[in-house]
Amino acid sequence: MILINWAYVHYMNTPAWLLCLVAVSFTITVALVGLLAFRKLFPSVLNKANNDFISLSLSTVGLFSSVLISLIVVNTWNFYTQVEQIVSTEGHAVEDFYRAAQGMPEPTKSILIKDIKTYIDVAIKEEWPQMNTNNIVGDKGRESLLNSYNHLLQFKTNDPIITNIHSKLLSHLSNLFDARRDRILSTKSHVPGVIWLVMFLSACLTIVVSYFYTAETFSIHMIATGFITASLTSTLFLIVIFAHPYQGSMRIEPETFISFQEQNLK
Repeated sequence: MILINWAYVHYMNTPAWLLCLVAVSFTITVALVGLLAFRKLFPSVLNKANNDFISLSLSTVGLFSSVLISLIVVNTWNFYTQVEQIVSTEGHAVEDFYRAAQGMPEPTKSILIKDIKTYIDVAIKEEWPQMNTNNIVGDKGRESLLNSYNHLLQFKTNDPIITNIHSKLLSHLSNLFDARRDRILSTKSHVPGVIWLVMFLSACLTIVVSYFYTAETFSIHMIATGFITASLTSTLFLIVIFAHPYQGSMRIEPETFISFQEQNLK
């Protein structure tokens, strides 16, 4: 699993389906080599009379593995979709702030638009590459928001319309602070190592228990072992994808920021 994680995170432009195919092929090869070694080292344990007991054990272990891994898949999928929603929310907050800033008088309007332009540039060109490589995100984006916040705090007016816009700007800015914080925090959320260990051990145990089964022919045994291994590996690969929303070929990109920048800040 460490190797699959490493490959997916570092080979970001390699299609996920190709990495999955390589991972499945590799694990099937390892499982079949293990099967061959097991039959040579422990030939005495292979007995068709034990098939009923082995089938029961395999069903029990397989059920535990499938339930455990399925729950983690659902959990990581929910996390992935939540991160997509966080990025979308931040993009909407940027647009709301920009729209409201259009109603402010000069020079406040230009200052706010300049700050939001800086924020988007930093998010696209600096923060996203940092998240893609799982590095610490810098603080330049937050500083541009603080600059707008400090300017709004110092802004005074007696115009009721401008006052209303001013209040909305502070509200939108607060939402933008929250959305950015949630995005940064989502880069630090990972599947704990102990869960990876338990999933890996349960998958290995399922494959090893299948070694004890005695099929009519060795080729049938190899095919069955290959199917079990492929199923487990492909499911674990899904967890790898969903657990790394900002890495890999299926990473979440700043599309809402780029689209807004192209439409409004050319």
